[in-house]
Amino acid sequence: MKQYYIAHSRLLTHILFWVGYLLVYTGVHSDGEDGMLHYFEIEVAGLPGAMLVAYINMYMLFPRFFVKEKYLQYIASAVLLLFVASLMNRMLSEWVMEPLLMPDTTHVDPIFVWYMLLKGMLWFLSPVLLLTLVICILRNWFIQQQLQQELTKEKLGAELNYLKGQVHPHFLFNTLNNLYALTLKASPSAPVVVLKLSELMSYMLYDARSSSISLEKEITHIRNYIQLEQLRYGERLEVSLNISGDVMHQQVPPLLLIPFIENAFKHGVSNETDEVWVTIDIKVKNGWLGVKVENSFSGHQPRLEEGRSGIGWNNVSRRLALLYPGSHELMRREEPDRYIVDLKLKLDGAPVLINTLHQHE
Repeated sequence: MKQYYIAHSRLLTHILFWVGYLLVYTGVHSDGEDGMLHYFEIEVAGLPGAMLVAYINMYMLFPRFFVKEKYLQYIASAVLLLFVASLMNRMLSEWVMEPLLMPDTTHVDPIFVWYMLLKGMLWFLSPVLLLTLVICILRNWFIQQQLQQELTKEKLGAELNYLKGQVHPHFLFNTLNNLYALTLKASPSAPVVVLKLSELMSYMLYDARSSSISLEKEITHIRNYIQLEQLRYGERLEVSLNISGDVMHQQVPPLLLIPFIENAFKHGVSNETDEVWVTIDIKVKNGWLGVKVENSFSGHQPRLEEGRSGIGWNNVSRRLALLYPGSHELMRREEPDRYIVDLKLKLDGAPVLINTLHQHE
């Protein structure tokens, strides 16, 4: 668990804390005419008891009782700790510190002076107990927040890897179907399809394993897919792919866009017998990526696949929700002669989860 210390030094942090404690308490308790040095010496004499209260409270009482909600045990133990620390301070003050620091003005008093013991408990040591309790509560809350964030990231990272992994067999299944159709016809285009398929497999086996890739590579992947579909459907298919903006220096999750392209061909082309068309516009502008896919439509119900395994639309929607929460828009609509899917997402909208995925690779 990440800890925060001054200059990354735990020892230095503790030393500065106690120096600050001495200075603050000297200023608060100096109400006479004996000078600041006199009251500083008094605080130094009480420092061992304060340190005893602080460290036993932080490292024993708090984790054993307070965190486990054993509040009565905590209160009883804290009162006992205050008494022991006050008694120790009285002994050190009367027997060691005063004879050492103030030999000319001191005289030995009884140790068990209840007024002095209670004053030490309530006036000097109770604030130390409360301060360290607050520090422990805040630190414990912060640790719990860190743990919760890490668990959330791990869960989302695992879910994203699962969703991304679903795309591979789904996409490969569709491509093999295309190749199968060509081989049945003994088409001379079959070797070209095999070559393009090898390029697609290389992309899926190597590039798609990363949590993010360049948008340019994703577009190259889309081009290969389009070429396969053009070989399959021949002259009756017209495809327009329009790219604008700076696509070379942008990063996107792999295999995020291809389901929209697959959907246009599977439901907007394969179900039609006449001439068909697909238009794909990919645009980068002002830190946003816009992807608009349109396909011809004459009455069949086109949609991203939701049958069988629900890989298509549900997969893409879920990945977008995880990767770009609050920084994407996904719409689909049907018009008399066309079906449209429109995606807009902020290109820097998923840095935390992408970094999380990097950590899980």
